[in-house]
Amino acid sequence: MAAAGRDAAREGGERFEQALRRASDAPRRMGNEITLLKNGPATYGDWLGNIAGAERWVHLENYIFQNDGTGRRVAAALAEKAREGVSVRVLYDWFGCSDVPRSFWMELRRAGAEVRAVNPPSLREGVRRFARRDHRKLVGVDGLYASVGGICIADGWLERSSETGLPYRDTAVAFRGPAVADAEHAFAGVWDLSGPEPLPEDERPEAEDITPAGETAARVVIQEPGRARVLRALEILLASVQDRMWITDAYFLSAPTLTQALMSAARDGVDVRILLPATNDLPWIGALSRTGYRALLEAGVRIFEYGGPMMHAKTHVADGRYSRVGSTNLNFSGLLANWEIDLLAEDPYFGAEMDGMFEEDLQNAREIRLKAAPRLVLRPGARRPRAIPDRRMNEAERRDQRRTQRGSLPGGLRGSSGAATATASRLGGEALRGISDGGDPSLDSYERKLGGALSAGVLGLSLLAARRPRLVAWPLAAIGSLAGTLGLLQAVQNERYERRSRRARDDAQNDAPDDTEKPPGPTGGI
Repeated sequence: MAAAGRDAAREGGERFEQALRRASDAPRRMGNEITLLKNGPATYGDWLGNIAGAERWVHLENYIFQNDGTGRRVAAALAEKAREGVSVRVLYDWFGCSDVPRSFWMELRRAGAEVRAVNPPSLREGVRRFARRDHRKLVGVDGLYASVGGICIADGWLERSSETGLPYRDTAVAFRGPAVADAEHAFAGVWDLSGPEPLPEDERPEAEDITPAGETAARVVIQEPGRARVLRALEILLASVQDRMWITDAYFLSAPTLTQALMSAARDGVDVRILLPATNDLPWIGALSRTGYRALLEAGVRIFEYGGPMMHAKTHVADGRYSRVGSTNLNFSGLLANWEIDLLAEDPYFGAEMDGMFEEDLQNAREIRLKAAPRLVLRPGARRPRAIPDRRMNEAERRDQRRTQRGSLPGGLRGSSGAATATASRLGGEALRGISDGGDPSLDSYERKLGGALSAGVLGLSLLAARRPRLVAWPLAAIGSLAGTLGLLQAVQNERYERRSRRARDDAQNDAPDDTEKPPGPTGGI
């Protein structure tokens, strides 16, 4: 009986491994050493130390690479290695770095580094690709070292609240071993898409050629537009988790299937906790995120809000064993539209580190709870329980919150969305002012104010259209004309490409020798 039980457990483990591999499209690599990097200072120190020791190549890919003190420090380290003859290649997202002057990149190129922008606007590509952003934060050195996480290259990640002393929270990991090859494969995929020359073969290490560096099993989940690999992996984990699933996220606008998975696990008795920022540097996302709290709370999910300047980490730990650290936010952009990268470790010792970090963050957070309304009776139209924090923000926290939402972080940083999104965020923050300013802390207040702001916006646009229809019609016509023109150009381009491809195939068939054997003719009469 004992042997049969062991065989069943082994078979169950193999099936879970198969399901997770198929969902994530990421093979499990054995023999890795993983180091947890908490916050910007520790991460930058680790990156710069390994860049300084590079002998063959440095690959760096990041959504935001600012021209500030931190950005210039990293750029100087890259330029120094390039001048030494080390191959230095940098990928940056065009939108995330839209406010970085061209001279910043030219200085790197003059030092010998090769720099490419990812997915810049193009008439040939049309508008449908604009939503696809390279949101990865990746460093690879010599095929021996890699690091992924949520940390961009900007002074904002060094921020510490002058009011509370709490840091701008984020998390990354550094790792050595065969999993490094998958991180390098991810870099190569975007590099090849972003320029005419592909990454050289000698900068594409294979997992089989990398010496094991530790004992931890890990997967590198390579998220690409439309693939939903992180989402599918999370759903597999939530379907199989036994005791607890703890999640940290920055811009939580969960996909419906993920929300249902979280709620189902909580209803089944799993300790599901989600740690989010109390002060979101994109206030409109924070407000929209709170509108989804009620259903989760009613299902038994526990929600906490971090009291520091920002909680920007994208992590989870399931049953103290399956841990994720990466760049993927749990929203549409992160789960479906962007290029992202996450490390999924399978190790109880690393899981214990992740548990400890989560519990430490909870000490600096407040829990959002459901509280029954007075005179609640079971009758149609009765008021639903209210969701409120277990404590109000103190005056220091409110001052720190207002400072963050006004965009006073170093370098004008507002989230990891670049300057263009900062403008939209500022407008949204003004429209939704007061949603989380410590006045009425209940979720009912958030929902009322958000609904009021949206209703006021719709009413204002409708009145403007009635009074000045041209002011509304002309922008809509311009947008429609632009979208239609770009769509036609793309269709023409695709048709030309298909014709050239068809002509090339026909020429290749005509030039091929005719080796087919003709059937013998008739040997007799009819």
